[in-house]
Amino acid sequence: MGSLTVASMLVFLVCAATTNADTSEIFQRTCEYSTMHVQCPAGKTIRLRSAMYGRKEVNNECPNSGPDTTTCEAADSGNIVAQMCNHENSCDIPASNSVFGDPCVTTVKYLDLVYWCR
Repeated sequence: MGSLTVASMLVFLVCAATTNADTSEIFQRTCEYSTMHVQCPAGKTIRLRSAMYGRKEVNNECPNSGPDTTTCEAADSGNIVAQMCNHENSCDIPASNSVFGDPCVTTVKYLDLVYWCR
């Protein structure tokens, strides 16, 4: 049983070292009508975790002159950003209704992105 425990610990340590080496998530937000520039260091590529174009909170980063809608999200945000950026070293994403559709008319939206560079 002792050798099984040691072997299990070695497998765990090897797996932990491989999976935790590049797990720092990067968060970016850009307001509607702007373009988000995503860049990884040389030799690394973008791996998308999540993307959201819409509005989920009232904040001062992207002031909203319309109604305070905080429950809107473009349904296909993740797939759109993944097609544009996944496995690329860098990409530019317009935070625009022409790219994502308009999930909440008269509300200023933003693009939130969470990704890794691996």
